[in-house]
Amino acid sequence: MTQVVEAMSGQNDPPDGVKVAFQTVEASLRAENWFFETVRAELEKTAPLCEFPTIMGSNGHDYLLHFTQFLFFLKALDCTDADAIAHYIETHNARIESLLKDPNFAKSKNEFRKAIFRPERKAKVLDTVRTLSAPVFAIYEFAHLLIDEMSPKTTEKLIEDLRFGGLLSRRTDNRMSADQKRILISSTGFLENTYSMSLLMQRRMVALTLSEDEFRRAKA
Repeated sequence: MTQVVEAMSGQNDPPDGVKVAFQTVEASLRAENWFFETVRAELEKTAPLCEFPTIMGSNGHDYLLHFTQFLFFLKALDCTDADAIAHYIETHNARIESLLKDPNFAKSKNEFRKAIFRPERKAKVLDTVRTLSAPVFAIYEFAHLLIDEMSPKTTEKLIEDLRFGGLLSRRTDNRMSADQKRILISSTGFLENTYSMSLLMQRRMVALTLSEDEFRRAKA
């Protein structure tokens, strides 16, 4: 990316705004690449990367990023208790219902209908969150919450990879009243923490490329 800017400057110097835009994109890509490399290195402690087919597939980086961002923003926005999760589920349901009403909606309506959390299922989710004091979901619940980003089957396979790699763990709710058919999954925190560090890295790289005048203009 830097080479592109340098090549452009050899002809006509691009405006400062264009330079900053290129530098910002480069910082974003470098930070994102660092995130993926760090996750891959952690997975390799368990097994060769070929043992993680969903992550290492052609769209694996996108799937991993979407899943990580979901976990990260739950924490970053403090959407971790039952009340916050209830509101999140209501927003999710409203969005799915809106999509299904769109005459131009091109995805599987049947799959998206399944992604709506009915009252009984919502109650089970909130009961789990209250009991475990954490945003813990069943595998198929993750799949439905992320249906906008990837198919439910892809989410399930991704979770399988991440569990095998030790980045997700299974949680148990041993209460007699709990639905034991729900396979509960929680994060170890590695994905969210690594993603957070990549964002800080991106911020620092962008800041280092700006002159004082550019920095002031960027804040304005």
